[in-house]
Amino acid sequence: MFRSLRYAALLTLMVGVFACAQKSKAPRQSGAGLAMEQWGLARSWPDGRIYARHLSVALAQRNLELDFRTNNPQWEALGPKNIGGRSISLAFHPLDSNIIYVGTASGGLWRTTTAGVGANAWERISTGYPVLGVGAIAINPNDPNEMYIGTGEVYNYTAAAPNVYNRLTRGSYGIGILKTTDGGATWSKTLDWSYDELTGVWDIVINQQNPSSVWAATTRGLYRSYDAGQSWEIAHNLEMAVDIEIHPADTSKIWVSHGAYLSPDAGVYHSTDGGNTWSLSPGLPFDYTGRTMLAISPYQPDVMYASVADAFVSRGLYRSTNGGENWQLMSTKDVAAYQGWYSHDVAIVPNNPNTVLYGGIDMHKSTTGGTNPIQKSYWYNWDFGVTPVGGPEGPPNYVHADIHGIYFSPFDTHYVFAVTDGGIFFSADAGENWEGRNGGFQSQQFYANFSNSTTDANFAIGGMQDNATAIYLGGDAWQRVIGGDGMSTAINPDNDMVVYGTSQNLNLQRSLNRGVNFSSAAVSSANGEAKNFNAPYELAPTNSNLLYAGAQRLHRSTNGGTNWAATTTALVDGGNSILTIAISPFDEDVIYIGTSPNFNDPRILKSTNGGSTWSYINGLPNRTAMDIVFHPDDEETVFVVFSGFNTEHVYRSTDGGATWTAIDNGLPDVPTNTLFIDPDFPQHLYVGNDVGLYISYDSGDNWEPYGEGPSDAVMVMHLSHSPANDKLRIATHGLGVYQVDLAEPPVTSSNEPAKERLVLKAPYPNPSSDVVTIEWQLPSPTRVRLSLYNAQGRLTRVLENRAMPAGEHSYRLPVGDLPAGIYAAVLEGDGFRQAKAFVVSDLE
Repeated sequence: MFRSLRYAALLTLMVGVFACAQKSKAPRQSGAGLAMEQWGLARSWPDGRIYARHLSVALAQRNLELDFRTNNPQWEALGPKNIGGRSISLAFHPLDSNIIYVGTASGGLWRTTTAGVGANAWERISTGYPVLGVGAIAINPNDPNEMYIGTGEVYNYTAAAPNVYNRLTRGSYGIGILKTTDGGATWSKTLDWSYDELTGVWDIVINQQNPSSVWAATTRGLYRSYDAGQSWEIAHNLEMAVDIEIHPADTSKIWVSHGAYLSPDAGVYHSTDGGNTWSLSPGLPFDYTGRTMLAISPYQPDVMYASVADAFVSRGLYRSTNGGENWQLMSTKDVAAYQGWYSHDVAIVPNNPNTVLYGGIDMHKSTTGGTNPIQKSYWYNWDFGVTPVGGPEGPPNYVHADIHGIYFSPFDTHYVFAVTDGGIFFSADAGENWEGRNGGFQSQQFYANFSNSTTDANFAIGGMQDNATAIYLGGDAWQRVIGGDGMSTAINPDNDMVVYGTSQNLNLQRSLNRGVNFSSAAVSSANGEAKNFNAPYELAPTNSNLLYAGAQRLHRSTNGGTNWAATTTALVDGGNSILTIAISPFDEDVIYIGTSPNFNDPRILKSTNGGSTWSYINGLPNRTAMDIVFHPDDEETVFVVFSGFNTEHVYRSTDGGATWTAIDNGLPDVPTNTLFIDPDFPQHLYVGNDVGLYISYDSGDNWEPYGEGPSDAVMVMHLSHSPANDKLRIATHGLGVYQVDLAEPPVTSSNEPAKERLVLKAPYPNPSSDVVTIEWQLPSPTRVRLSLYNAQGRLTRVLENRAMPAGEHSYRLPVGDLPAGIYAAVLEGDGFRQAKAFVVSDLE
């Protein structure tokens, strides 16, 4: 990381289950790789590709449609605001010590104006683009309004087959590099990878003596720009450039490290002519299989350090005293442990080149030039229960595990920040003591299922990647329980004293006192079976003592999780593990399951006898099913939503799974994760995908974005109902939990028929370079105006403006003369306004 030159300009997871009052000190194992494997496998099946361009188009269409909607319900942030989320980059404002920017793994870019102090220390910065992971941040030292961010969290770009890249170490989508010149108010693309295979940016460095010279370490190699990002060229054509350092006095001297998870061409390379030629830096390993992180002393630039790691173990901490000409191994302490490919770093105290912080799973410090690093933090010392918002999250020797970056402040040589899988941590004494700086930093990665009490709107529970399981108690401060990577949860609908939670790989826990204490409810009959990282379990809707859990077989408990038995002797799907389970609300013996493509294509199966026998369901796409939902009023109607790309994503069967119909009808072609049916008005369907939240008012015939939530893309992982306050709860993978009002019912409070909506349907074909057909339906004679707007929201032309009879109408719009881009057809009439976006020219 380029932390030292910033100073010079001014001078995963735990295994083992925890009861909420206990802290286990069992050996910790990483869930990072397993989490990314499941994330990537679902989204890239079957061709191994991530079509990031679909995200860019979908977000632009979503935002354009929302711009024309009136009376959008507001999403309400529920938190947690006392628990940080996964953070992977940081940058200091060069003139104001209180302004700091942090990049998260899938929650975008954040800023504090209080150096992270306080209960509302952090705010999310909107970019207008589908920015999830922010792996790099750089600020112009002469003009702090000019800033660059590098997007994506990608740990390996190695081809697994022609044009197919390793999907198993991808954390979130990347779209290249964005730039702002007004302090983050507006952004533009500078290195545009919006329409390419998934890519990532790990470091951006601005030449402190010439800020028009910018360097970027990316999955595709080392790039440079001589014109402040207007154009870019490859400077070192080796994949997986990770970390850059530039000599603070002689900026023609540049170092870059290459290599990531089992990728080729690893090594640290050095240039003495501004990046025109490169050579391997002698004395350092060049056959490592993880990452290498670099640091250069601003006080004595000939002193450098390198943290070198293989995929699953540290190779060592190296030091050079002659500008990288030679290196000496100073320590073999294994700080990275099992995730040298994922999280470790080294940073030099700015005014003392002999003192370094060396972090991986925990933080270490050496005051003797890298020898004898002493451990200064212990990940297992985190506090359980309710920690105060903006307050301590553990004792002074607690820093969350998985340290991605260490950054000394340019304003005080003792001040240092660390970004971790649990947010931001600060030390005022060069790493001796630490405190969390996560007040208001709602950036957690929740999984399905998020669960709500049926009687208490202020009692809910959900699981988070790397940050355990947490209970919502009605305020910003949530109660941390269990441990490890928090996964699926459940609350007994008949008695909310009974609560369930899991950590990774189906490590099931049960509480009988509303989460005060948890004890094991282990699915012992699944011992020895392969399980998905976020393995599922469900309570039967008609029998809260009946639970089903999924591994390679389905397992059943009839006494609330005390005892378990497999429902079959044989594996249910040839070795594939179960990813989702749905139990009929009409008959507890009717069960659908969806499997992951662990060994074979993913499948949907159905049982009508409690899992004793299974039949395959046909007529569905070869994609991973993320959610299966029964209609609340019709036992034969069931819905399935699918991840992946280049397919329809929402399917409905009205005959018990015999036949299926796709009902996307305007939904974007992006991975889709969850579906919720309003139990009181079941024609209202809600879908959450990797862009946001959508609603259909007519059982799936038409869809539109729903509500004013985060303006950039947000990965909606699970939708659930809070009956006590009749809200829709939205669990996201990167921005915590929200709630929003359900859509208005189709009748008024006086039971008089409400005014029927005019309906604008999705234009087709989409995209198109010839003619687009726009169709709409009027419930009664209405004067309507049909207009065309461009992506900037400017009126392009009025297509219709006249009175029309009730019924179906259409307009054929020639688009051959329109510039390529995204447009919105906007229909207005009788107090309603609707917009549907489409693409002109084939951006696909």
